[in-house]
Amino acid sequence: MKKVIIICGGPSSEYEVSLSSTQSIIENIDYEKYDVSVCIIGRDRNCIIKEIKEAANISEIFSIKIPFFEALEKFKEYDVALLGTHGQFGEDGVLQTYLEDSGIKYTGSDSYSSRLAMDKYRSSLLVTNTLDISMPKTELVKLKYLKSEIEKAQLPIFIKPNRSGSSVCSYIIKDLSNIDDILKDFDKEHIDEDRILIQELIEDYVEVSCGCLEKKNGFFIELPPIEIIPQVGEFFDYKSKYEKRGSIERIPAIGIPKELRERISELALDIHQLIGCKLYSRSDFLIKEEEIYYLETNTLPGMTATSLIPQETEAIGINYTELISFYIDNT
Repeated sequence: MKKVIIICGGPSSEYEVSLSSTQSIIENIDYEKYDVSVCIIGRDRNCIIKEIKEAANISEIFSIKIPFFEALEKFKEYDVALLGTHGQFGEDGVLQTYLEDSGIKYTGSDSYSSRLAMDKYRSSLLVTNTLDISMPKTELVKLKYLKSEIEKAQLPIFIKPNRSGSSVCSYIIKDLSNIDDILKDFDKEHIDEDRILIQELIEDYVEVSCGCLEKKNGFFIELPPIEIIPQVGEFFDYKSKYEKRGSIERIPAIGIPKELRERISELALDIHQLIGCKLYSRSDFLIKEEEIYYLETNTLPGMTATSLIPQETEAIGINYTELISFYIDNT
């Protein structure tokens, strides 16, 4: 049987999201096809590696902690590393570079495309300058200048980190009443030199997300877009993404015409190839009337059973266990 190690955690603001993704994976992976182990990278980069024979509670997986570079050597014993990581270190090309330098096969995009996609500003310029798609008016500023730039901006605006995920530190700003609290939130996760996006606020939109799958023979599987309707926030923020009933997700995305749904599926595939993604990716869009605005591409999108790509593949007849096998067998 193929030996698979699932890697999760890491020094990221999306640490808990990563553990949730991996919990779903270990509950649904086919243990008759694969010998499975889990590596939990702590926030301090010390690691726990444990073989598992059946679904287990990830919070109850214990073993001797070893340094990351010692764990990296152990990864060579496996046929494939299945990445359940998100955000900094796990999705931004850093972990991928370590795996590439060590000759370890892993699921998802390579280090170059991971770095590019994680840089929202640079990847958005590439996508919108190449494809027939728009980008919200955007200014890129350092965190240390964010307050002064917001005070000069024409409100309302939307702000978010240039290199982060799960809508951490993302805000709609309609007035300056809580600007100091917002900046404290940024200071917890970022340093003065980090870049922040200040964007025009697109209103009265339909939000959709769409993934695609790439087989190892180079053929693609188009997926249907999913419509997102937040229920606990003004936009698809962290709570809307991860709280129970935080949002309504609809397939088909009936908030937009069939022709636009087909166009979004095509765009998701085009963007995947343009950025240089591998195996799978998911791109996010806002649609206002007939105009499509590009937001970002996720190279390691959420992998809980109710995450967006698993819902999209379920809609075309690929269940969650089959999706996990697709990732492993096409790496």
